[in-house]
Amino acid sequence: MEELRQALRVQGRVIYALILREALGKYGKSKLGYLWGIVEPIVQILILVFIFSALGRKSPTGGDLAVFFTTGIIPWMIYSNIANRLSGALGANQALMSYPHVTPLDVLLGRLLLEATTLIIVFGIIVTVLQVIGKSVPIYDFYNVLVSLFLIIFFAAGIGMINATIRIYFDSWDRLFSAVNRPLYFLSGVFFTASSLPPQARKWLEWNPIFQYIEWLRSGFFSTISTNYIKYDYAVGCAFFMLFIGLLSVYLSRHKARNFI
Repeated sequence: MEELRQALRVQGRVIYALILREALGKYGKSKLGYLWGIVEPIVQILILVFIFSALGRKSPTGGDLAVFFTTGIIPWMIYSNIANRLSGALGANQALMSYPHVTPLDVLLGRLLLEATTLIIVFGIIVTVLQVIGKSVPIYDFYNVLVSLFLIIFFAAGIGMINATIRIYFDSWDRLFSAVNRPLYFLSGVFFTASSLPPQARKWLEWNPIFQYIEWLRSGFFSTISTNYIKYDYAVGCAFFMLFIGLLSVYLSRHKARNFI
């Protein structure tokens, strides 16, 4: 038992050190780097609010546009950032994996935890700022908010681990994945809700797991969101299935991952 605790302590220190290294590499030593992590999603939200307001469009939920886009942009960025950033994690940390205590999974977990934690903190900051400036941000069901965030993190982690594994064997995979993934930004509910879609379009988009997670998260903020279109079992199943496949792919490629460059 003592050996297990010691091993867990060592791995915990390794992952913590990797998180610090990733943070320094992504944001630099300047505080402005960390500030950009907060500013980037805010800029995206403001641009969308400006465009929709200029076009005379209202929020499909009947609430504030800024709140509506916050609940779409942040979960999308959680998925996108994790899926893309994990893809290059193994290549960027090849030298560290020459140490026996540093495994490919540690490297991926370090980057995953940094991305997920950063964006959840940013989410909290934006929601707090919106409340301070007088916007109505009612959290209708905190449980739905929490569960949907965890599910999209699990789903994105699985996709990211699969990407990282494929890249071991196919170095150009990043470009192909980006080309396939980019249209999902417009098909995942960032700009709309399920109930605002024509039935024929909704029938197809309901099978997009990211759309399901965003709809699920919004149901925690807006009582006007219909939960009739959320496939709960499907959304949970996709998250855990992709996470399992991601972990399995990392395990099967663990030796190749240490020296694929």
